[in-house]
Amino acid sequence: MEKLITPSSCHYVGKPARRADGIDFVLGRAKFVGDMRVPGMLVAKVLRSPLPHARITHLNVAPALKVPGVVAAITSQDFIEHGQFGWPISDAYILAYQKVRYVGDPIAVVAAETETAARAGVQAIRLELEELPGVFDMKEALAPGAALVPLESVTGEGNLLNTHLVRNGDPDPILAQCPVVLDETYRMGHQEHAYLETEGALALPDGDGGVTVYANNQSPFINRRYLMRVLGLPEAKVRVIQPPVGGSFGGKDDIGYQNSGQVAALALKTGRPVRLVLTREESFLASYKREAMQIRLVLGADEGGCLHVARAELLADSGGYSSQTLLASWRATVHAAGAYRYEAVHVDTRVVYTNNGYSGAFRGFGNTEAVAAIEQAVDELAYRCGQDPIAFRLRNALRQGDRCMTGNRIDHAVVLTDCLEWVRDHSGWAAKRAEYSRQDPGATVRRGIGVACYMHGSSLGGEGADYAITTLAIEPDDSIVLTSGLTDYGQGSRTVFQVIAAETLGVKPERIHILRPDTQTALESGPTVASRSTMVGGNATRAAAAKLDRLLLWAAADLTGSTSAQIVRDGENYIGPSEVPRDFHSVVDHARQMGIMLSVQGRWQMPLFEWDFEKGEGIPYHCYVFGAQVAEVQVDVHTGETRVLGMWAAHDGGKIIFPEGAAGQMYGGIAQGIGYCLLEEMKYDHGYPQAISYDGYLIPTAIDVPQIQGTFIETAYPEGPFGAKNLAEPMMVATAPSIANALYQATGRRMRSLPITLEQIVLGRDLQVPGSKQRCQEALTLAGSVLKRP
Repeated sequence: MEKLITPSSCHYVGKPARRADGIDFVLGRAKFVGDMRVPGMLVAKVLRSPLPHARITHLNVAPALKVPGVVAAITSQDFIEHGQFGWPISDAYILAYQKVRYVGDPIAVVAAETETAARAGVQAIRLELEELPGVFDMKEALAPGAALVPLESVTGEGNLLNTHLVRNGDPDPILAQCPVVLDETYRMGHQEHAYLETEGALALPDGDGGVTVYANNQSPFINRRYLMRVLGLPEAKVRVIQPPVGGSFGGKDDIGYQNSGQVAALALKTGRPVRLVLTREESFLASYKREAMQIRLVLGADEGGCLHVARAELLADSGGYSSQTLLASWRATVHAAGAYRYEAVHVDTRVVYTNNGYSGAFRGFGNTEAVAAIEQAVDELAYRCGQDPIAFRLRNALRQGDRCMTGNRIDHAVVLTDCLEWVRDHSGWAAKRAEYSRQDPGATVRRGIGVACYMHGSSLGGEGADYAITTLAIEPDDSIVLTSGLTDYGQGSRTVFQVIAAETLGVKPERIHILRPDTQTALESGPTVASRSTMVGGNATRAAAAKLDRLLLWAAADLTGSTSAQIVRDGENYIGPSEVPRDFHSVVDHARQMGIMLSVQGRWQMPLFEWDFEKGEGIPYHCYVFGAQVAEVQVDVHTGETRVLGMWAAHDGGKIIFPEGAAGQMYGGIAQGIGYCLLEEMKYDHGYPQAISYDGYLIPTAIDVPQIQGTFIETAYPEGPFGAKNLAEPMMVATAPSIANALYQATGRRMRSLPITLEQIVLGRDLQVPGSKQRCQEALTLAGSVLKRP
């Protein structure tokens, strides 16, 4: 990388910026999949499984074709190898093959002239399912003789999908010498992504046997690769474009590829455009969730409050398919002991199949669950040692040069203690903690204050090679077009790339226009996951802009009769020794006269490192971000009503490129974390989700979000663009445990299961709500999916 430039010396980096696509969203000009209509377009509807586990014994779509207005219908037989796809485990299908594995599993799709006809077509399909025993408990899924969820065992051990481990030293002899030991189990439930826009895709046949798909997925290039595979088409015949996306939080990968495959097959079969947009109820039933996780933690400390050892056992529920749970559970594994120093750490993780929907990527990607557990456990241990929870964390927190829980040394700046001190000082921690400790234990309404902190590995880490490619080209009107294979589904990466390019080129941000992600115009840059866009995509953008800047400096030097080293910039003006400014247009025009091609490509790859998955050793991530949060709560112990009164957050993101975007990530992450802790209960009753819409699944509203005081403790990370690291995902992870720890001080009772419901607070346990099966079947009927027998 070139010499690090700090934001104080920048014109645009770290300064207020207008969101690149903000005006289009505010004025309603942005066209989402649901807004797109093409002449002759057909409407698609999906027949979904009403059962959590069943063998498909009869499926006949011919009756659907007799329904007026129905044009085509497809099943798994319409795809190469039955539409099998998925990574890293290829166990999913565009449409269910041989059997269904969860309520909502797609079985067949019809395309019709109208939505009414499409629904009628779905209802006409003749389907017979042979119900199979279901597996709904993670431990029972691993028991000998348990019903097998996948078509065949992936590991040779029934429903065991995968295992992960960390091996750093030997904990046992150290643990035996620890006078203070904690051994507790924490349970985290499923969580719905609850994005504003439901899943959708529009396919346009090209007329030459090819297809163009507009899909609100996260990774157009992965989508293209799967479409090529299941449709048997070459790369030149498949184009995927990402229109504006109304939120994702990790939730629009696999289901987006299913939707794309379904409409693409129908478009090729009919020769007409086909669009599918899921209803909210369908989305709840069909989409993957955050994986439920059970984490047992054994921590050992001395009487002075120094942590020495940690053991962790994780059990993750992948549901009917593997999706990204295998990788999310690995991230949970290498974060399970938190941001602390230890002499030894062992972690063992098992990932299992069940018939509880299916699970995949969600903001935090496993670390949300890991932090929820370890931060409650550390808090408990602090109390057992008779120490203030923040003082305990400061004593044990990682610092630069320390070895983290996986045994690798952290050589870059670590601002965890700075974050803890900031939230301690700004929240009034000491005074409030003392005041709430003196509360009348018989009071109905009580208050508490709690803290949590985190570390979060940046980018993909040991999950795979991490690179990105950006292109820049100057157009005839002197505008600059930027393309990237990385997508923006709300996190603000388009603005980040625009700011980085403008800063490097010395031009106004509004001169730079960013094309929508498109497999025909952009270059593959890996998936848009793991908060990797700013660091990896930002570095690629800076590399491309530096190349283009070099070309323009040569042209300016030739135009002014000087050398490029003699050129001085004043805004968009180039000034040579004669001190006569030459504007951007003049320099660009001269470059063209010189025959210089004003289009470039920049590529950046994360430095290589290795993690040995077999041994559980190595370097899982090149760098980490850190943060801390304090939550203040008020709870009525008779009704269970809980209010979060305040939240104080300090986070590390390296140097902040786009301050408004960073603040938005902080506020949004905290809001989502409040929901994860207190409101968002996605339970399965024998495979049937107990919430299928927002009348039963509660998410935070404005009145649930407290006043938030936040800051970024900035440090310049040398490998990041202008010193930046990543921050979108980790903004969420400390919220839930900080609230849970505050509730402990308020109530005197540990509630080790998330979400913390009213029943837990009042009764000390959850209540089962019956009737979900009937509601699911009603929703499927409304969507056009109803069980038919021949």
